Amino acid sequence: MRRAKPLAAALAVALCLVPAAHAPAQEVAFVIRHAEKADGADPALTPRGRDQAAAWAAMLTGAGIDAIVTSEARRTRETGAIIGAALSIEPSEVPASDRAGLLDLLTFDHAEDRVLVVGHAETIPGILNAMNVAGPGAIAEGDFGNLFVVTHPGEETARLVHLRLP
Repeated sequence: MRRAKPLAAALAVALCLVPAAHAPAQEVAFVIRHAEKADGADPALTPRGRDQAAAWAAMLTGAGIDAIVTSEARRTRETGAIIGAALSIEPSEVPASDRAGLLDLLTFDHAEDRVLVVGHAETIPGILNAMNVAGPGAIAEGDFGNLFVVTHPGEETARLVHLRLP
């Protein structure tokens, strides 16, 4: 946990980018990839993956997250559940193939909330693009350490802060 302090400080700086007196709309969305997974068709998290999810939870504790959204995949649900348990939030689920449904959920059901989206390497670039920010491009198969903080998602003023879990 000692290594998470610089990342937590960077997250605090990123959150300062969100103006205090913004019109009713989503101020910030957090997007991460599920933690490290085992092999198989619908794999669970590895022990290291469970540790990664716990590290995300510790880092995001002060971020003011109101909702967590995962896909239907076991690895995203487990990542979201570990983080949700630490934040006292019950994650909701949107199929990975339903980007329009995810964006509707963020825009309408969670319009004024801070939401954590737990996605996949192949879905995150499209989710970020739909939030009106240029994503990272391809995310490597073994890369589970990205945190994308999007201020004013979907708006013309949307901004992306890209942080890494050590």
